[in-house]
Amino acid sequence: MAPPVLSADLLREAVPGNIRKAKHFVQFLRTVALYLQTRMQATTVTKEDTATFLAHLQRETSLTSVQALQFCHSRLGSLMKTLEITDIDEYNPVQLVANFATLAATYSDGFKIIMEPEDAHNPEALLQLCCLDASLAVAPVFDRFRNVVITSGTLSPLDLYPKILAFEPVVTASLSMSITRNCIQPMIVTKGSDQTPLTSKFDVRQDTNVVQNYGKLLAGVCSAVPDGIVCSFAMIMQQKCAHDAFSLFLMFYQCRHSQSFYNRTIDTR
Repeated sequence: MAPPVLSADLLREAVPGNIRKAKHFVQFLRTVALYLQTRMQATTVTKEDTATFLAHLQRETSLTSVQALQFCHSRLGSLMKTLEITDIDEYNPVQLVANFATLAATYSDGFKIIMEPEDAHNPEALLQLCCLDASLAVAPVFDRFRNVVITSGTLSPLDLYPKILAFEPVVTASLSMSITRNCIQPMIVTKGSDQTPLTSKFDVRQDTNVVQNYGKLLAGVCSAVPDGIVCSFAMIMQQKCAHDAFSLFLMFYQCRHSQSFYNRTIDTR
């Protein structure tokens, strides 16, 4: 199992005595899992930094120290090797808890813990450890590869991104683009055929009428435009929601009938 933290942040210390024995570690991890289960029963959306989260964890449980949380991933890996477990996929939920605990205890900056209750928009309660520091996310790429090329049509201003990603660029270039003919004609559609507002607001992204009208619009454009069409969503979760709803209303079937269809999957990197 690959460690969830950066190699520079791996602890080079001995495993704490309170989780050295297997039965003590299992009880320790069970306590953490039960605490997470309790926090997910909240009725309001909450956002905490990792220090606040760990302080609350220590107050609400019998854990005398949260330092052992940093060793959860390595101790679980050691235990699974000792038990000669080969089908590690069966223990993914346990690994998620261990990785969550390790990350939360390792990083005091750059992360937020967000808890969302079950509601009309979320069929299941969500507990997310969100990385807000892009430099932490991209660091493994810079460590693994000698040369890295970052390119996009929206990298502007260029001097901002090296600061955000914490690296020193060797070569920086901006290429101008020219179009020989006036081939871009923006059009804004504000309402569907039944006068339902078409919007990407977060609180209505999963509204059935909004999604259905987006599907009707896309199907109509596909049937009328002879060339290829690229449909871009504001966020990948909105794409998943729209894809599921369009499939339900057979909208994508109409699109496929008129156009070749390629869908970006959620696990695309």
